[in-house]
Amino acid sequence: MPADALKRYLQDHLAGSVAALQLMETLADHERGLPLEQKLRGLHYEVTEEQERLKAILARLEGEESSLKRAAAWLTEKLHRARLALAERADPGLARLESLESLALGLQGKLALYRALEEVVPDEPRLGGYPLAALQARTLLQHAMVEQERMAAARTAFAQGNESSGTDRRDTSSGMDTRADSGDTGEWGP
Repeated sequence: MPADALKRYLQDHLAGSVAALQLMETLADHERGLPLEQKLRGLHYEVTEEQERLKAILARLEGEESSLKRAAAWLTEKLHRARLALAERADPGLARLESLESLALGLQGKLALYRALEEVVPDEPRLGGYPLAALQARTLLQHAMVEQERMAAARTAFAQGNESSGTDRRDTSSGMDTRADSGDTGEWGP
């Protein structure tokens, strides 16, 4: 088995976990005092534990965390945070939905990692001894929690009459479109 490829794969997922943890912190700070804050803090704790397991697996393979990939993940998360801050000003509900969607996608990536590692355990004995099936089950529960919150955020963001962004100025009570004559028909396509 090409050990270098496995090391790079783990380094990539480790870098992704750095960005995910920072996103969880940011979102939890925005949800301060709300039930989602505690859920995100609990998720953060669990993902931090799993990040340490990844570091241990990487060390067992005689690899180490890539400082370049970690820095790239950090920078990516900062850019994501800046974009979300702008989105938050324009439409907080949509920003919340997109943040939760990013977390959900990251959890799917983590699940794929554990499944891939479980698949190669027979060919790579240094991966043995890690509770990959339990980590998959835990990730499925984490994803279910985030997905439930994401669906609630979608209902809120796209609720009839939710015009927090201020970009859609249709008078929904009369069915009349009161937008300025900008040539925007509201239809998709040319």
